[in-house]
Amino acid sequence: MAKDLPLSTRRTISRDLMLSLALMTALVVSVFGIIYRVYYTNQEIAGLATEASAVADEFAEVLSRPLWNMDGDTVTQITRAYLSSDFLTGVRVKTGPETFFDNLPKNQHPNQWLVETRNIINAGETIGSVELLFSKTRIDNVRKRSLLLTLVTVILVTAVIGLGTHILMKRLLIHPMNRLMEGIRTIAAGDYQYALPMEKHADINTIISEINIMAREIDRRETDLNKLRGMLKNIIDSMPSILVGVDPDGRVNQWNREAEKQTHVIAAQAMGCNIETVYPSLTDAVKKVTQAIAEKKTYKESKVTSYVKGEMRYLDITIYPLTASDAGGAVIRVDDITERVRIEEMMVQSEKMLSVGGLAAGMAHEINNPLAGILQNIQVMQNRLSSELPKNHEAARKCGLSMADIQAYMQSRNLPEMIASIMDSGKRAAKIVENMLSFSRKSEATTTLSDLAQLMDATLELAENDYDLKKRYDFRQIEIVREFDPQVPMVVCEAPKIQQVFLNILKNGAQAMAEYPDGPPPRFILRVKPEGDWVCIEIEDNGPGMDEAVRKRIFEPFYTTKSVGIGTGLGLSVSYFIITENHGGTLSVFSTPGAGTCFSIHLPVKKASVTSA
Repeated sequence: MAKDLPLSTRRTISRDLMLSLALMTALVVSVFGIIYRVYYTNQEIAGLATEASAVADEFAEVLSRPLWNMDGDTVTQITRAYLSSDFLTGVRVKTGPETFFDNLPKNQHPNQWLVETRNIINAGETIGSVELLFSKTRIDNVRKRSLLLTLVTVILVTAVIGLGTHILMKRLLIHPMNRLMEGIRTIAAGDYQYALPMEKHADINTIISEINIMAREIDRRETDLNKLRGMLKNIIDSMPSILVGVDPDGRVNQWNREAEKQTHVIAAQAMGCNIETVYPSLTDAVKKVTQAIAEKKTYKESKVTSYVKGEMRYLDITIYPLTASDAGGAVIRVDDITERVRIEEMMVQSEKMLSVGGLAAGMAHEINNPLAGILQNIQVMQNRLSSELPKNHEAARKCGLSMADIQAYMQSRNLPEMIASIMDSGKRAAKIVENMLSFSRKSEATTTLSDLAQLMDATLELAENDYDLKKRYDFRQIEIVREFDPQVPMVVCEAPKIQQVFLNILKNGAQAMAEYPDGPPPRFILRVKPEGDWVCIEIEDNGPGMDEAVRKRIFEPFYTTKSVGIGTGLGLSVSYFIITENHGGTLSVFSTPGAGTCFSIHLPVKKASVTSA
């Protein structure tokens, strides 16, 4: 680990302590050495001055007699004899104005020389003077020796103390610290149960005890943190919403189980990838992440359309900026609200059904009376124009006519077809009134335990023999694929009305496929299967399908995409009412343009006794 540390942090206590002791020792020894050197030098200087003074006194006394006799040669010899010493370097001997000997340098520096001056006396009379110049070389040599001695002493003492300190540090500090560091590395690697062994010294043992206590506390907190992480992960993974965490650059840092389920990308693969790569449906949402982070506001977009395996789904996308985190980023929540949207649409449809139901009940009574009169009078007209009744012939003879002439006139003017058309329109109007009455109130017909698979087969037989279907296309040419689960339970229902629902859906599908000549061969896939306490019936065709606008209005009363006079627009609305109101079930439709349509019916498996009206 030390290799990863910068150079400025590689200092150790033992090294600093050893250096500090060495420096302190060197400082102390140096101070004492300097003091000794100054003292010794001063002693040498004092001794040298005393010696110089004695030499000067002796020299003056020796020169007194020759100088009295004015013996210059003797003075010179004596002077040169004294100058042979390295201590005395210059002499000047004078008597009055006359100089007998002078070898003093012209430029004398007081710091380099020691000067002694004496009067030469003979018989109590001063006969001359002598000036002696002594060299300080001995003093410099003494200083050098003392300095060298001091340095050697400092180095030796420092080295001995440093070596001793190093040995003691290794035994008392470095080895225990190395063992302590090894134990700390073991704990740092995640082994919080590891207990550091005790050492011989109480102060180090205090540190070890505190580290062991800290490791136990870290272990406890790590356990609590792992539990909390596990709980949070379970909470996040158990949510039905897709939760995706991203950093400010749009890279994934959180990916819950629902995201894995919807995208088929596991979390390990998604982590660190750009969100556009692993979840293309959120490409546009990434552009809002930066905006949400910058504004520190939650961004939400509702009912975003997305296609999953060719099926259109509705999504709510919410972006929550992570304002409390220094790293930034956001959490993207995606809720599949397809079922909710469809439930809302069904609720709106139910409200419309209730409103129209009240209107239909009133209209039915108002329309029934004149409609009954129209149909009755048309029947009377057909009877009175018939050639089979004797009274008609009698009435014609009284008018001077014959029934044959009347019949010929009617045929020439197409009156029988007109009367038949009026009768057909009246019957259609009566059928509309009947549907409106079924739509406006629950039927009180008999409910029985019915096999929905058998009801579906019976409805197919009705469709094959239905005149309207045969007139436009041959239902027998449509391929029927039956996927009936043999384990489907019996359902309490009004069999005729359930057949009516099946027939309405089959007729709509057959007409849609007939109007799709460029499509594949027409085919119905019929499924009957159990789903818990419900039975699911699916009628799927491979026709042209429908767009979103048509799908939203498919169950509205009087809404039709057929030409005028072909459809009333009540077939599917009545079917919706029969399933939801009369049987407590659900009716929904799934469709994509160009991919067919699937009607899904869910009926409850009621275990109550069968009742009849």
